[in-house]
Amino acid sequence: MPDHNESKDDLLANIRRERTALDDLPAQLHDRAMVAHARDDGWTAKDILAHLSAWEQRLLRWLERWRETGDPGRPEVGVTWHNFDSLNERDYATVKEQSLADVRHEASESHKAVVTAVLAMSHDELATRPETADGPSWSWIVGANTYRHYREHRTEMEAWWEKSGK
Repeated sequence: MPDHNESKDDLLANIRRERTALDDLPAQLHDRAMVAHARDDGWTAKDILAHLSAWEQRLLRWLERWRETGDPGRPEVGVTWHNFDSLNERDYATVKEQSLADVRHEASESHKAVVTAVLAMSHDELATRPETADGPSWSWIVGANTYRHYREHRTEMEAWWEKSGK
């Protein structure tokens, strides 16, 4: 597993840069486009924003659980990394009827909470491998569930909008 032991400053800079780039995409579109541009599986840009928020919230729960018990419990009780797509499906079913305004608000709040949580982490905590000695560090886990995840879906949305002519 790759491990990016980034400094807190680098991690926060990457999170902010990729989140700004992600937020700039929907800002260019009217609300109707946010709920109309769909992937092959039916997800819209609004659903992708909710998906990113769900993983940010999951990250916050992992950090809290780790501080309380020493085990982040990733990805979730009863779910393994082999069947984690069930989490995405469950999250989608939960939010698909939410309004765009609610999804945007929740995404903004979860992002602020993640930035606050990272700011509160020490260098040693970010370098800690919370699951196994050869597992990922918190720095890698945070990056995977923030800026690398934002980039993955931002490039996906850019491709949709280019293909559809915006």
